[in-house]
Amino acid sequence: MSLSDTPPPAAPTPPPGDGIGVGEALRALLKYRWLALAVALTVPVLTLFWSLRQPNMYAATCTVEYDPNPPQPLGRDVEDVASPVLNFWASQEFYETQNRIIASQTVAEKAVRTLGLHQDADFLRIPKDDRRGFRGVTVEEAAKQLRARITVEQLRDTRLVQIRVEDPSADQAAVLANAVADAYIEKTMQDRLGSTTSALEWLSSQLDGLQHQLESSELALHAFKTENNVLSVSLEDRQNIVANEIQRFSESLTATQTRRIELAARLRQLQEANRDDPMDVHATMVSADTTIAALRERYRQLASEREALATRYGSAHPQIEAVDTQIEALRAQTRREIDGLIQSAEADLREVQRVETGLRGVLGEANTAGLELNLREIEYERLNRARENHAKLYGILLARTTETDLTRALRVSYVRIVDRAMPPEVPVSPRIKLNVTVGILAGLLLGLAAAIFASRLDRSVRTVEDAESVGLTILGVLPRIDATGGTQPYAGRGRPRKHVANPALTTHKDLVVHTHPKSAVAECCRTIRTNLAFMSTESPKQTMVVTSASPREGKTTVATSLAIALAQSGRKTLLVDTDLRRPRVHRIFGVGSQKGVTSILLGQSRLEEAVLPTDVPGLSVLPCGPIPPNPSELLHTTGFRDLLKTVAQTFDSVILDSPPLAAVTDAAIIAPQVDGVILVIQSRKTTRDALRSSLRQVADVHATLLGGVLNDVDLSARRYGYGRYQYHYYYYHREGYASNENDSHDGDGDGGQHEARAAE
Repeated sequence: MSLSDTPPPAAPTPPPGDGIGVGEALRALLKYRWLALAVALTVPVLTLFWSLRQPNMYAATCTVEYDPNPPQPLGRDVEDVASPVLNFWASQEFYETQNRIIASQTVAEKAVRTLGLHQDADFLRIPKDDRRGFRGVTVEEAAKQLRARITVEQLRDTRLVQIRVEDPSADQAAVLANAVADAYIEKTMQDRLGSTTSALEWLSSQLDGLQHQLESSELALHAFKTENNVLSVSLEDRQNIVANEIQRFSESLTATQTRRIELAARLRQLQEANRDDPMDVHATMVSADTTIAALRERYRQLASEREALATRYGSAHPQIEAVDTQIEALRAQTRREIDGLIQSAEADLREVQRVETGLRGVLGEANTAGLELNLREIEYERLNRARENHAKLYGILLARTTETDLTRALRVSYVRIVDRAMPPEVPVSPRIKLNVTVGILAGLLLGLAAAIFASRLDRSVRTVEDAESVGLTILGVLPRIDATGGTQPYAGRGRPRKHVANPALTTHKDLVVHTHPKSAVAECCRTIRTNLAFMSTESPKQTMVVTSASPREGKTTVATSLAIALAQSGRKTLLVDTDLRRPRVHRIFGVGSQKGVTSILLGQSRLEEAVLPTDVPGLSVLPCGPIPPNPSELLHTTGFRDLLKTVAQTFDSVILDSPPLAAVTDAAIIAPQVDGVILVIQSRKTTRDALRSSLRQVADVHATLLGGVLNDVDLSARRYGYGRYQYHYYYYHREGYASNENDSHDGDGDGGQHEARAAE
């Protein structure tokens, strides 16, 4: 997309905060490179100096092994009461516990007492001047110093442990390492023997009491057997007899209950049968009674005969009446037979119920006998179990007491020394190369951190990147102008700084674009002019207000320079001084300020009378006029809006110089009434917070923010990286291009070429 298609930027929303990215870190490192370099060099130098002042330390190593299978003179079946559980040998917790014991205070105190280290001035590092009258220290204090020199390391995937002790003396280091190993082994032996002796005393005391309990339990079991006649028939046989009886009675009771249910069902069917109709009686109910079966058959025959007669003679025939009489007689006889069956079924049901009741009683008595027998069995098992437990415990304690008494005399350890420590030949510290390497790395990191910290402390806007990180588009930069009106000095490599501008060309630095049309300042202004022109070619910005965040940031200088640059391009330009509080435009061009903006707004003069020409071709100025007591109210009037419309119809470009945004509200009032706002930022003075506040003010009034101009930039500072602007600077100063500035003061001739280069 071309520049002509780019829409004018709206007022950006400031980002929520500043993060530390790679780009910011690199800029901070470049900006504060000398601080970072000083820190990066100081840290390794101090590290080297510190390392050289440290005394040599020697490390002696004694290797020990955890042996889970020590010699067993009594055989493997005899276990030591103080031996660890076997699965601990495969547990990392056990190894770690033993390693902590090696470096414990107790082991260190044993080694100190063995070697008398609490009275050894060399070990305690007592200066020679202080050894006169030295009587030593406590064992605890010496043990603490020894523990600080002990390092215990478990070799991976082995049972080997290295005990390393450091000391300024190589021989003393070996002696200390061996002493620590011996003290640890001695401690394990003492712990084992102490545990064995304590266990033997406890076993002996428990053995006597357990023997008395065993005798008492045996007598109680014998008394129970005698009382319950368990000597002739065992409880198990009695239980079997009772169980068989209960099973037999249960089976009989079940069969009786089944018979009762069947009889009750048959009786119910007989009672529910239709006695008036023999054919309605179910065949299964009378299958065993031949009489009822014959009656049913005779009834069926008579019914068939009656049906045939009824079909042949009709229902009133005498033969039919005779058949009906026979049928009624069959029904009466059937009822009598069924009543007899019911009485028989009721008698059978009562008999079965009496048998069931008797079986229930016998079964209850058998269950009661079984329960009583179970209670006796429980009591028997309890007494027998107590006797067996006492007998088993007594046997275990007796055997263990005998074994413990034998193992008490053994001195077998589960730790043995593999390699005793030898005096080392090479010291382990100080490690000068490693320390210096670490110091270099730490210095680099600290140097970078110091640069970032210093950069974060500096809240001022210094570079284009700083301004754009806040959310402002930069239209261009203006280099620093010295007090004589010349542009920045340039210092080449190995050469002193020199001024290349001619101080006799101007008496005011705000007019340097006019007096020095080929200077870097003028070229930068033409770049800003070009960027403004390309922002919107279809609807060019005609009225623009120039303001800043805070006072004395160069907004008037930028407004004047931009107005001169626009006039040099052939545009009819008007510079309006709308700073109604501290106007300065009339002093720059040496014109009067009796008539101006305020007099026009108050109706005291006309626009044609107040607009004044300048020495710059195509540029006119409208001064402030008399300073009013209420500037903000004048800018709110309809007359000011009409004034803007009038000058926009008369001139091609109108530049308004306004007060700072942070000081008063004048600029915020003017901003929405013009085509765009240009915000001036002074390098190294304007803070990011002030810039954010200005952007927020412009956004609040819904004004169009065209961009910003970074003013008072030191283009010779390469660390800021101003890109193409440095190209203009070095081109004009280093190559001597500015030496012919007297040839042209009106900006014609090369102005178009300068714009083309700036646009590139």
